[in-house]
Amino acid sequence: MTGSDSSASGERPEQILDAVLRLLADQGIAGVSHRAVAREAGVAHGLVGYYYDDKVGLIAAALRRIGEEDVELIDVDPALDPGERLRLALRRVADPAFLTTDYLSRRLQLWSLANADDQFDQINIDAHRRYRKGLADLIRAARPELTAAECRRRAADINLVQNGLWVSALLGLDRASVTRAIERCEEIALAE
Repeated sequence: MTGSDSSASGERPEQILDAVLRLLADQGIAGVSHRAVAREAGVAHGLVGYYYDDKVGLIAAALRRIGEEDVELIDVDPALDPGERLRLALRRVADPAFLTTDYLSRRLQLWSLANADDQFDQINIDAHRRYRKGLADLIRAARPELTAAECRRRAADINLVQNGLWVSALLGLDRASVTRAIERCEEIALAE
């Protein structure tokens, strides 16, 4: 299994990726090595090499995992009213689990990696595209009279506000500001 955990079963690949993410948040890219990841994950050094060929493979897998977490933010119960689905998805970025220093530090490290390797950059681009497409689809379902292009534009604007919310939260943003940012995202999405 080279460079990907997509076909792996069990929790060991997840333990390894959890360790990569912790190391990235704590020490940056320099802190990620097979040996450091094995120690952090509590697994044998050889097991890390079994699942991931090299440091690039480890980090790429971590980036893909964060991208999947982003898409899960907008994966809302399809039985809900389209407007409620959209509002729920927009509020998820302000979940307390995402406003922790640990999570936000990890997120910033992973964003910064886009400049370190073309593969990392492409993973980030693909994740952003999928997130924005999903968000535009939610907007279109709630506001079917809008054009697809307008829904994409609104999704891009919302994504920028959300990313700014996360960066500001890392700097100690107060809860009232978070609430206003979410309200602003709802205004952008649902504006006449």
